[in-house]
Amino acid sequence: MSQTQSDEGRPICGPCSKAGRYCGRFGRSSLSSTDPRTSSKTKHRRKGHDAAHSSEPCVSLSPREAVKDAAIAWHVHHYVSELAAWYDLGDSRRRFATTIAELALDESLLFSALVALSAMHVSQTTAKTARRTAEAYHGSCIRQLISLDDNSVLLDNGVALAAACLLQDVDPNRHLQGAYSFASREVSLLQNNPESLVAAGFWNYLREDITFSLFQGCSLKIDLSSFDIERMLATQERLNSMSVILGKLINASFGREISKEEWLSTQDATKLWYQQLPAPQKPFSRSTHAESNPEPFPRVWFLHDSHASAMHYFLTVSSILAVTASPAQLPLLHIPGRGNEVGESVPSAGLNQVDVLDCYASEICGIAFTTKIPSVLVNAFGPISYCAKYLRREDSRDELVRNLTACKKVIGWPIDRLIQDLKRSWG
Repeated sequence: MSQTQSDEGRPICGPCSKAGRYCGRFGRSSLSSTDPRTSSKTKHRRKGHDAAHSSEPCVSLSPREAVKDAAIAWHVHHYVSELAAWYDLGDSRRRFATTIAELALDESLLFSALVALSAMHVSQTTAKTARRTAEAYHGSCIRQLISLDDNSVLLDNGVALAAACLLQDVDPNRHLQGAYSFASREVSLLQNNPESLVAAGFWNYLREDITFSLFQGCSLKIDLSSFDIERMLATQERLNSMSVILGKLINASFGREISKEEWLSTQDATKLWYQQLPAPQKPFSRSTHAESNPEPFPRVWFLHDSHASAMHYFLTVSSILAVTASPAQLPLLHIPGRGNEVGESVPSAGLNQVDVLDCYASEICGIAFTTKIPSVLVNAFGPISYCAKYLRREDSRDELVRNLTACKKVIGWPIDRLIQDLKRSWG
């Protein structure tokens, strides 16, 4: 993310110096001081320092001081009410909405990341002028992260990792590696205290790492070899355990040929995961369409967002297994939604690889666009990027593009690249 550099050695003006703020100047500006939810109106640029500076974002080193500005307070509210759910996927304690928001009011690093994320989302959905606030707080957060030393308590209590997770959605290409350095450091802390803020940050990082790998076709940055799948199935929330299964499979198959033993062990773990899935976490309704008028995607309903996302990861694992399966292995895979009961799966025997992959891709798209919950959609982009390449029907492809385009206005995610990549894969 580009922004004008400051020497940071001295504030640019007296008011910022007295208030203990970093003065972020970005040259010519059209940022309005009105509520960031509303689109800004063009205003004549007034001469003089006070007039110019009044429209430039100043990052206070004190969160309590910063929220005295109604626009900044609104960004905190926007994060809690709209964005935190993206990060609380599968977390019954909702730590990104509660703990993170509470800590941020007294922790400048976390506060800067939170405001940067919220302002960037606003800039990409409703008010482009909010981008300047996002850039100012993003820069502040980066400087604070760089200044941390190895003994900082923020590295061990999960605050630094949580801030890095939030920054990934501000500038994903820049911060995935940084988040990795925090996440890999805290794997041991995670396994010793699975209910901690460290754990919440780790699972967020892992899902981001998975999304990046599914887009790029590369292995994860993090090593999951220390995670025991059987223990995970017995102790972890279903989305988390399937995240580890998927992550391990990506590391075993992307960039190298998966061994027969690795394929079979992953298939066994995936089958056991599905067999142990409680009935309330399976779809409670699934549409059936007349063959004379089939819709491109099925309608699949879940009670909670994490249940839908867990099924997305299950289907993605199944797709990777189908891509790498030998003719003898392919019939071992199951197709969900084909049984007599809602949520029942049936063996894929009798279907060829192309049919199986099309079934998985259609199911993933159906779940995403039936649910239409932002937290599910954001986490679905990785599975869609990998699996939707195998959609065969033209109407299914068109429907996917239409739905993805509609997501852009709500989520503010760079959908265009995903659509372009899919179109290239379809030829």
